[in-house]
Amino acid sequence: MKNRRNLILAAGVVILIAALVSGFVLMQPTAEDILVQTIETLETIDDAHAVVEINLETVEKAESATLEVWARRSEDGPGAFRFVVLNSSNEKAADAIVVSDGDTLWAYSPAEAKVFVGTAEEAKKMMAEKRPEMDEFEKGDFEHPENAQEAVELLKEYFNLDLSNTEQVADTSARLLILNPIPEQMPAEYTAVGGLINLWIDENRSVPLAVEFTGSSFGEGKITVTKLDLNAGVDETLFTFEPPADAEIVAFADMKPESTSLEAAAASAEFELLTPSETPDGATLVDVLDVKGTVVQRFTLPDGGSFSVAQGISDEFSKPVENAQAVEIRGVTGSILVSDDGSKVLLTWNEGKLFFSVAGLITPDEALMIAESLQ
Repeated sequence: MKNRRNLILAAGVVILIAALVSGFVLMQPTAEDILVQTIETLETIDDAHAVVEINLETVEKAESATLEVWARRSEDGPGAFRFVVLNSSNEKAADAIVVSDGDTLWAYSPAEAKVFVGTAEEAKKMMAEKRPEMDEFEKGDFEHPENAQEAVELLKEYFNLDLSNTEQVADTSARLLILNPIPEQMPAEYTAVGGLINLWIDENRSVPLAVEFTGSSFGEGKITVTKLDLNAGVDETLFTFEPPADAEIVAFADMKPESTSLEAAAASAEFELLTPSETPDGATLVDVLDVKGTVVQRFTLPDGGSFSVAQGISDEFSKPVENAQAVEIRGVTGSILVSDDGSKVLLTWNEGKLFFSVAGLITPDEALMIAESLQ
C-alpha cells in the first residue's frame, strides 16, 4: 500500500511539473507578439537619442559609418531631428550634419563646404528631381497597414517568423527574431541570391536594437544601436543649425536639373553615355536631363505611359531601394521593384563606378529588355 501511495505521489508531482512547464511555455511571447509590441512601443516614443553603427558589404564594396541621432515627435506636423556622422569609410560623408526643426531642413557637407537649406517639401522635391526614376514609380502603390497587428500580418505573408535565443546587443539583453523569406512568395531572382533578416529586440523596452540582412550572395548589412535613450528630453537647440561662415549656402529650390540634348550630354559626361537600342513599341525620346552630372533620358509611350533611363556616377546614386528584389542584369546583380499591379517598375544596378536605372509605366520584362539593350 505504501509503495502504491508513493507511486501516486510521484505521478502527481510529475503531472504538476508538466502543468507548470506547459503553462510557462504558453505564457512566453511568440515572435509575432514581440513584433506587434515593438511597433506599438515605437508609437509611444516622444523623443530619442541614439548612437548607431552601420556596416554594409556587397560584392562590389564595403562601407561603414557611425551616426549620432536626436529626434523629437510632433503631433501636428513633421518631427524634428539631427544626425551627425561621427565617422565614415566614405570621405565625402565625414562629419556631415543634417538638421530639421520640422519646418526648415539644413544639410551640411564639410567635404563640399556647402550647406543645403530649405523646407522639407523643397528637399523632397529636390531629391525626386535628383533621382527622376523615382518620379516614375510612386511608392504609394503599395499596401499600407493601419495598425501594428495588420503590419505583422502583412509581413507574415512573405516571411516565416521564428523566435531564437536571447543575446547581448551593446550590453543589453535582446530577443533574436529570424525572418525567413517564404520561397513561393518571393520572386525567383530573390530566391536565387538568398538571404534572411535577423532582428534583435530589447527584451525590456520592446524596441529594435539591431537588424541584419545576411546569408545572401548579393551582400550583407547590419545596423546596430550601441546607445539609446528614450523619452528623456532633448535640448531644443539641437534642432537648429548655424551655417559655418566659410560654407556656401545652396537652396534646395534652386537645385534644378537642366534639359540638354543627347549629343551635348554625351560630350559633357564623365563616362560613355549609353542609349537603349530596344524600347517598347512607339516609345519616343522627349527630354534629356543633366542632374548634377547624371544623364536622364525620358521617353513617352503611345498609351500615355512613360519611362526614364538614368546613368551616372555611383557615388551620387548608390542608395539601395527599399523593398526591391535582386535580379541578374548585364552580368551583374541589380534590384527591381514592381508595383502591386505589375504596371510600374524600378530597375537599378551598378557597373563599376556607374549607376543605371530604368523606371516607369512599363512591365518588368520591358525594363529588362531596355536595360540589356543599352549600348
